[in-house]
Amino acid sequence: AVVSTQSTGNLSVSTMRLPIYGIGTYRLEDLATLRGVIRAVLPMGVRLFDTAQWYCNEAMIGEVLETELPNHGLKREDVVVVSKVHPRNHGYENAKKSALESVKCFGYIDMMLVHWPGMHNSEGVDMREMRAGTWRALEELQTAGVLRGIGVSNYTVAHLTELMTYTTTGPPSVLQSEFHPRCHQVDVRAFCNQHNIQFMGYTPLGRRDLFTKPAVVSVAEKHKITPSQVLLKWGLQKGVVTIPRSSSVERNVENALSWTDGKLLEQEDMELLDTLNDDHRYCWNPNLL
Repeated sequence: AVVSTQSTGNLSVSTMRLPIYGIGTYRLEDLATLRGVIRAVLPMGVRLFDTAQWYCNEAMIGEVLETELPNHGLKREDVVVVSKVHPRNHGYENAKKSALESVKCFGYIDMMLVHWPGMHNSEGVDMREMRAGTWRALEELQTAGVLRGIGVSNYTVAHLTELMTYTTTGPPSVLQSEFHPRCHQVDVRAFCNQHNIQFMGYTPLGRRDLFTKPAVVSVAEKHKITPSQVLLKWGLQKGVVTIPRSSSVERNVENALSWTDGKLLEQEDMELLDTLNDDHRYCWNPNLL
């Protein structure tokens, strides 16, 4: 498994290269904002940073890490960078070329994902062939050592099953997809468990409507924590690598406390939050492909 956990305090943390908690950086495109956020969370033990070619911030994150890590007594190998191949870069040649450009920002990339199983203007395009070519490019770069791990994002069970027919390096190490109490991804997570694929959840806070759900509010009041901390603890306690995003330093600190404060939700809390599931997606839906 990519993630091996041991109990430290009341929450599990990774003892290997993929921590169970990290931060997302979508729409964080300002150098000062990125520096403020990363500078705030490094002392809290956050070591996973999720980016993508689509986010247009890989170079800035690489720059911030290069300057900030020494200030916290850390080296590049102490943190994990996850990035993703832009959907427009599907296919062997484009995927390989773009992934190498991403690598230049960090020296190497710990986990490179295929961002989306489709691509823009794909009418008449054999997407199975394109996905297979993209995966082959990542496999080669992993063999070369510039990608330490490879995986996929937003793949359905059908896409994962297809990938298993052409992979030469086994299952993807990671599947990243939307995950929160309204979107449990039961079938996808079952596939991941069966094939030893670590599930990573983005948009763990959903949208603001989740914060005011009576179930979330009651659990927050019970434990004297915030609704966002309730939502993050729910995902973490399910063993999902959780990557909330915010441009606010204060909100990032609040979010990280859900992982470091040592408080656990009780089983009855988890079951109450589970009742919110209605397979609702706030983001894109790969089932429509």
